Amino acid sequence: MATAASTRLIAELDDVIELGTAARRGQILRKVTDLFRADVDRLEETQTKVFDEVFVRLIERVDTPALAQLSATLSEFDMAPSETVRQLAFHDDASVAAPMLAKSNCLPEQHLIEIANTLSQQHLLAISTRKTLDERLTDALIRRGDVHVTNALARNGGARFSECGYATLVGRAERDESLTEKLGLRLDIPARVLRELLAMATDAVRARFLTAKRPVLHEQSPAP
Repeated sequence: MATAASTRLIAELDDVIELGTAARRGQILRKVTDLFRADVDRLEETQTKVFDEVFVRLIERVDTPALAQLSATLSEFDMAPSETVRQLAFHDDASVAAPMLAKSNCLPEQHLIEIANTLSQQHLLAISTRKTLDERLTDALIRRGDVHVTNALARNGGARFSECGYATLVGRAERDESLTEKLGLRLDIPARVLRELLAMATDAVRARFLTAKRPVLHEQSPAP
């Protein structure tokens, strides 16, 4: 780690927070982020905690675009400062939270469930695009999610649904042809659920079931 550089940046921090302009605070945030990104593979736990403290102190003092960029950058790392990750993920502005919610491997599932139970539809939509989602999390998303969230879940081949989750989705599909179609094309859909969908589907939707591409199948099929 570039110890001298990090020491200088941390020493500047209090003066920047108290006396610096918004532009200057943003500049310091970018420098700290670049330093973290350059050394992340070599950081020890105590050093990561220093970065965590610095990021947290800056989060309250920089503008939304700067926070959104920080969130996008840190969401790519499998090891990121834990309190910084938590504050970004729980941020009220979905443009800040979304990168963490969609990509970060550093968020405990319980945090994701809490966010699904409390924050906005934009937050839920971001979670719905994660690479994998287990049944507890999809249950929480389905309970509160709007039509955009449920369609995103149905389209997500990495999402897994409980019996209750599938039942709720089928109920909503009665009023949403797009959801009916997405559910019908899932490879993991139980036969009973598929029969229910086919029974309620219009002729046009049934025809699309037969002709639509199945991207989940293509992704999961073994190579010839």
